[in-house]
Amino acid sequence: MHWSQCVLLSALLLWAGLPSQAYAKKSKKPQDQVHVVRRGETLHGIAERYQLSAAQLRKANHLRGDRIQVGQRLKLPPHSRPVWHRVDKGETLVRIARTYGLSVDQLRQFNQLSDDRILAGQRLRLCAPETTLTVQAPVPVQHPPKEPSPSPDTARAPPAADSTRNDLPETDYTTVQEGTETAPAAEEEDLPPLDYLVKKGESLVQIAQRFDLPPGLLRQLNNLKKDRLRPGQKLRLRPSPLDEGTHVVRPGETLTGIARSYRLSVDKLRELNDLEGSKILVGQKLRLRATARDVHIVERGDALWEIASAYGIAAEELKRLNDLDSEEIYPGQELKLSPSKAGTFALYKVEPGDNLSEIARLHQMSVPELRRLNKLKGAVIHPGTQLKVKPILGDTEAMQTAEVNWDSLRLSLKDLGEIESENGPYYQDRPRAPRQLHPGYFENPSYAPLQAYEQAQRLWQAFDGAVEQLPPLSSALRGWHFVLDPGHGGLDPGAVVQVVDGNGNKVYVVEDEYVYDITLRVYVLLRRHGAQAQLTLLSPNHLLRHSNPAAQTFVNEKNEIYNSRQFNESNTPQSWPRGGRGGNLNTRVHIAEQFFGRTPENRRVFLSFHADIDPQSPEAPLVLYYQGKKGRDPVSRNFARTLLPALGAGAHLRGQPLGVLRNNPAGVKVLLELRNLAYTDHGWALRFEQLRQRDAEKVIKGILEYTHLQALSSK
Repeated sequence: MHWSQCVLLSALLLWAGLPSQAYAKKSKKPQDQVHVVRRGETLHGIAERYQLSAAQLRKANHLRGDRIQVGQRLKLPPHSRPVWHRVDKGETLVRIARTYGLSVDQLRQFNQLSDDRILAGQRLRLCAPETTLTVQAPVPVQHPPKEPSPSPDTARAPPAADSTRNDLPETDYTTVQEGTETAPAAEEEDLPPLDYLVKKGESLVQIAQRFDLPPGLLRQLNNLKKDRLRPGQKLRLRPSPLDEGTHVVRPGETLTGIARSYRLSVDKLRELNDLEGSKILVGQKLRLRATARDVHIVERGDALWEIASAYGIAAEELKRLNDLDSEEIYPGQELKLSPSKAGTFALYKVEPGDNLSEIARLHQMSVPELRRLNKLKGAVIHPGTQLKVKPILGDTEAMQTAEVNWDSLRLSLKDLGEIESENGPYYQDRPRAPRQLHPGYFENPSYAPLQAYEQAQRLWQAFDGAVEQLPPLSSALRGWHFVLDPGHGGLDPGAVVQVVDGNGNKVYVVEDEYVYDITLRVYVLLRRHGAQAQLTLLSPNHLLRHSNPAAQTFVNEKNEIYNSRQFNESNTPQSWPRGGRGGNLNTRVHIAEQFFGRTPENRRVFLSFHADIDPQSPEAPLVLYYQGKKGRDPVSRNFARTLLPALGAGAHLRGQPLGVLRNNPAGVKVLLELRNLAYTDHGWALRFEQLRQRDAEKVIKGILEYTHLQALSSK
């Protein structure tokens, strides 16, 4: 449910006169909205509930102080809306949902509930968690003259969409083109029920097979030493949100509310996170439990293979230590590490602009843990200081970021006008703004489409030559052909989200700029494993980029171009990639047809890279395969299922009638939502080069697993 829907819901409640703790009676005038004070409520708590300041409430009610009385009627400013509900004794999820005109499923999704159990005093969200988002519509192409030092508003967009709404980009990535097919509703892969009652004669292995679960997962969830079960015994089949090991603070949340949600005391939550008071920041990561030094708590997106690699343990050894019979793990799971490897640490060199909070989050540590390990007394750190940290997951010896020799990839590009930048490098020209200035900011290209294509080709040929010189990692993908599609691009930036850095400052992330970077990293790794690959889009002025510091975000430049002269020869504004219902996604499919040519269909793979923006999807990677009215694509679905363990805990899949996959010539074609920008932590993570590299390596790991299985089945 979007912000605007919440406003509409509030209006409907007022009009209908439904009983609610939020409104005392119906009224035609917005200024007549009232809240009746209940026992135990404070002025500041009521203000937080409606996302107001205490000063606004005082002004609306002519109050001189904060004293209020039970039964007092407080006027609410126009457009105020309830965003949460505190559960009273005896209330049920069904009753609360009916009171606010919601479905029970919506309440579960908004609050990450796996069942209908709620506690008196628990705080429930009535709307989806908010993320500042702008989705831009295509605009006429302009060619402004370059200026050496423009003001921040020089390249401003026309009025953008309401930046507090969680709108989805209106592109044909989400449905087939209108009029081509009656598209069924998106099919989320069925989850097993939360609990199961064992029947007479059933074994743990039989139940695991019935629900397509690894037996080791059932053993861990139910703390079983043996596989012996008894009739009537209740088995947990999947984890609940209460099993999570960390929580990232969302807008409107308080320490008290978070503690209550996870059935912790506020004092315990403070102790775990070295907090003196109750002040927390949006985006802050809180530990929910302490563990021994030789235990790794699985977070969403963690994969068993990368945990093993980071600590120098063989994956099979990690499975043996934890009595696992597959690589499927779940968020919040505690994995025992080899005692000899549990003390494995890396060194992190502090850069200008770094802070302890972001360094800790980057290495999946708490701030207290980072302080203790480095004997730090305060929060002040100095550039150049070496800090002991946990190794970043995905930093394998063969593929870690440091092992990709950036200098070797840039060496042959000096003659193309390299421009150093905190969020570069760039070639020939660079964005006028130093970073994404606000959600609606963008910069139009300074050249026509054909000129952009020719510049992009020169840049790409030099880059590809440098990639060719890198030492191979294997020949496992020799004979395979990949088309990599960076989502959105050109006139369509995808989602633009507001997140905060470790100091609480607002920064903005542009989806297409970041997925292009991840796509390039996947390309480099595919080539190093022997594959042939091509991108559907190219940039005329950048390749792999870094941000130092990470707050220097990539700028929304509308200059990516289709990787085909055929689609740029008209040299008109219509040549630029664009979104919306008039988008030209078919061009991406035609580029795939050109590249695949007469190659064997069972060796063709099409991957479209995106970052989701769906608050009703889990905070984990999503793999989408094609499913239309004539059924699903079984080969691509099988590929998607093979990817899930490599993508990490919580990764899931769905069938959907996606325009970019329909009539696609690849034998395997999927769309990868590697991050979900509806969640603060995912927008935060995209800014870091190390984590983008980690996302790329996960994709490669899944591809290698799939091709290995294909090779075995063909023997």
